[in-house]
Amino acid sequence: MFLLRTVATAGVALALLISLGSRPSSAQQVARGSHYAVASGHPEATAIGLQVLRDGGNVVDAAIATSLALGVAEPYGSGLGGKLILLYRDGASGQITSIVALCTSPAALDPEEFVKLHKTRREVGYLSAGVPGLLAGLDEAHRRWGSQPWDELVAPAADLAERGVVIDDVMHGMFAAKVSSLRQDDEAASIYLRDGQAPPVGARLVNADLAATLRTVAAGGVDAFYRGPIARSIVAAASAGGSSLSVDDFAAYKAEVSEPLLVDFAGYQVATCPPPLNGGATVAAALAALNQLPLDSSDANIEAAQADRLGRVLQCVYPEVQEAIGDKPPARAAALQLAGQAAAERFAAHAAELDPRAPYAQSEPATIETSADALPDASTTHLVVVDAAGNMVSLTQSLSLHFGAAVVPPGTGVLLNDSMSNFSTHDPASVNHAGGGKRARSTIAPVIVTRGDEPVLALGIPGGQRIPTTTLQLLCRVLEREQPLDEALAASRYHLQRPHNSRQPPNVVDYEDDADAAWVAEMQRRGWRMKPRRRNGHYFGGGNAAQYQPDGTLLGVADPRRTNAAAAE
Repeated sequence: MFLLRTVATAGVALALLISLGSRPSSAQQVARGSHYAVASGHPEATAIGLQVLRDGGNVVDAAIATSLALGVAEPYGSGLGGKLILLYRDGASGQITSIVALCTSPAALDPEEFVKLHKTRREVGYLSAGVPGLLAGLDEAHRRWGSQPWDELVAPAADLAERGVVIDDVMHGMFAAKVSSLRQDDEAASIYLRDGQAPPVGARLVNADLAATLRTVAAGGVDAFYRGPIARSIVAAASAGGSSLSVDDFAAYKAEVSEPLLVDFAGYQVATCPPPLNGGATVAAALAALNQLPLDSSDANIEAAQADRLGRVLQCVYPEVQEAIGDKPPARAAALQLAGQAAAERFAAHAAELDPRAPYAQSEPATIETSADALPDASTTHLVVVDAAGNMVSLTQSLSLHFGAAVVPPGTGVLLNDSMSNFSTHDPASVNHAGGGKRARSTIAPVIVTRGDEPVLALGIPGGQRIPTTTLQLLCRVLEREQPLDEALAASRYHLQRPHNSRQPPNVVDYEDDADAAWVAEMQRRGWRMKPRRRNGHYFGGGNAAQYQPDGTLLGVADPRRTNAAAAE
């Protein structure tokens, strides 16, 4: 059930908000404390995570509550109908564990029929949805490391759905960009649109059905979602929409728990997510290669030197990651090999010699191969929670594209993912080709950084294809160049495009339009074709990070590009 009402001003959540004005920067973006720090994509979610910590919960408890709240406060970016990837560091042992809860295709999927669909049907509607993984991932984390009762961690998100979230300029823009998709589903339109248009700035968005669903999950646990009435409601709607999703698909779903990918970079140890995520593999392989190509700190234009070096490495890494990483058993071994010493030396040697304008003389280009890859959505959201004992959570969650499949099974309030759009459809031999009971790969790449036995940094970025490139830029800035974390997150970003086909130029670099003109000119001189993009959270996303400071304090930093907010005590 939908309710949208206008309010004069936004409430203050735990004194975290200065105001909910027209810019996301009105929320606190840098916070320093001695006990714990939280940063997420929305002030309401950050406030909820902070309160869990105040009430005696640990970082996993806070991450669970924050995650669920983000699904309410940023419905376009994540939610119960989506996926989750989580890295957790145990402060006592130093062990880092990965939980991968990607969405799974229907077991009865006919790949040949699926690839024949028009691409819009693979991006919007029930045929684009897989079995959601987010709740299973949160449940796995809670059973392993949580300390507070499950229902108490779910309740704040249910309360928020009932209370509603105030629409600001950034959120309004996210809604406005997907009006045409949301109009195609009566239930989604009734919840997320007002008279067929994006809700206005200052309106309060209330989702009573989602609140009821969350209360059902609070009382019945994840079984209520995967093996109970919620699953039956989703499957009934999906079946009516032509999907082969079944109650057996939901009942069989399990999150995957494993060791992360680990790589040394600039004297630090970087942990990121394993396959079938190609985002983590790209980050790990690129960092290993960058280690072989030290940055020349004496370069007169060090920003261009860094971007040029990273672009060359990515031109080498992209094709091999695309060829090897997907939902098949050999993928983990392949990812470890790509981040190994031999591959790093090979990538570095090739990168040092290639001409950016013609880099694929020795390999095929890593062209766009999925419908989601070709879209500019900076979908997804990220949160971090850390404490003084070295316990850390770096968690990315998503519906895939903004608003996912843009469908809501009646009575649930749950937006479903469109993760089926992440499958390859052109080459049946692709490791990422569509198949039944399979998980499409993703560019998501949360990161935890340590040095020896000491915790250093947790960070992550939403942004679709921009996730690995932006993550690498941040790691280079913070670890290699020792740039302050808040400056690194605010700095202008760039992204080496993957061409749509082998006929397109391989050296196109998107960059935020506030970039220094001298940097742009120098990049052009070095052989890159520069393409400006408006600086906002739509394309390059809005990341969050937390860092351990030399004086023992904890620094939480939220990206100024979106509605992100940080808090610490």
